[in-house]
Amino acid sequence: PTIFARTTGNTLYIQFKKFSPTSLEEFQKAFDTYKNSAVSSLVLDLRGNIGGAIDATAYFLGFFMGKNQTAFEFYHKGEYIPFKTPTDKLASLTKYKQMVVLIDQNTQSSAELMAATLKKYHLGVVVGTPTKGWGTVERVFPLDNQFDKNQKYSIFLVHSITLRDDNQPIEGRGVEPDVNIKDISWGQRLFEYFRNPDLIQTVRSIYSNPD
Repeated sequence: PTIFARTTGNTLYIQFKKFSPTSLEEFQKAFDTYKNSAVSSLVLDLRGNIGGAIDATAYFLGFFMGKNQTAFEFYHKGEYIPFKTPTDKLASLTKYKQMVVLIDQNTQSSAELMAATLKKYHLGVVVGTPTKGWGTVERVFPLDNQFDKNQKYSIFLVHSITLRDDNQPIEGRGVEPDVNIKDISWGQRLFEYFRNPDLIQTVRSIYSNPD
């Protein structure tokens, strides 16, 4: 399993460990399980998420944004390449009007891109510390001139870079949180976004009792 869910008070806590072929289905099932529950706020925990297949990111973002929305862009040779969401909004997700997205220095790759998009479109408040800063997309390019007629050689190179919410490269910079958990007054800052003591206490409890 890559996704783990539980409720804390009026908040649903979703821990998303990494992107895998089963994650999309796990994600839907997690929210469907609680669609009739009384929870009304959401914590999406991307801390330690090592990423995975970057093309899957647009599918997850579609659950939040709806179909055919610009989820993110790649930067390639001076051009911006937009990626649209291919999925509809997830019905069991729409009831969550207040969402906190947790990130840390081990949030990587496609998880960074997901956090950047949720931040850019104000779909959630990003809390934690700056992410890893791994934002390159690589491809294998076959060589036109081969060294040996009995072998085929290719070269593995960076093809594009991913962009964060301020249109700067994620590579080497990472995604900055809206609320830095190292700030002594982080709770008050989060309260300025969401006047929801239960949600803030849930975030506080997650950091006080790490898994």
